[in-house]
Amino acid sequence: MIMLDTNEGYEDAKQNLLSRIENTPEHLAEGKELYGIYCAVCHGSKGDGQGILMTREKFLGVPSYVDREITPGSVYHVLMYGKNAMGSHAGQVNATERWQIAQHVMELRQNLIKK
Repeated sequence: MIMLDTNEGYEDAKQNLLSRIENTPEHLAEGKELYGIYCAVCHGSKGDGQGILMTREKFLGVPSYVDREITPGSVYHVLMYGKNAMGSHAGQVNATERWQIAQHVMELRQNLIKK
């Protein structure tokens, strides 16, 4: 599979891109730490779209993960290329780190669904 920085590439990643790392407590912990550094300021520590930049109205319309049909592949794609107002984070996090963050994002989504 070749990922492309297009809407079609996003949809393909969402359906077909699978993590190249195992789901482990260690990867999940690393993903949580990285998420706190790179993601929580907009997406919120719970993934509810209520990060400090959102609540201070620096960015508007950051969605809650529960409101989006996401997969680890789609999260990875967005981290790689960006989407809408979110820019690429490929220069900040490497491939393994993107998968670790995706694991944490999916856990956050599950926690929001359970509420």
